[in-house]
Amino acid sequence: MTVNLKMKQGLKEYQQKLKLGLVEKHKSLDPIQKAKKNPKSLRFAINAKCFDCCCFQKPEVKYCTAVNCPLHHLRPWQPGTP
Repeated sequence: MTVNLKMKQGLKEYQQKLKLGLVEKHKSLDPIQKAKKNPKSLRFAINAKCFDCCCFQKPEVKYCTAVNCPLHHLRPWQPGTP
């Protein structure tokens, strides 16, 4: 059996388990939820504050115009960053 067929078979098995409720689908957390789960993380706190300030829109954080904000140069998702 080739690798591609094994992958397809594994995917079908996973989808069946997902339908039956045997496997929980991974839920991605927003920045505020991540900060609450890890309250000692400064990075998560900054991400959460910027996310909150920009009306819970990640794309808006990238183009933030609040240059007087002390977190402006630390904000996440800046243009030119991966």
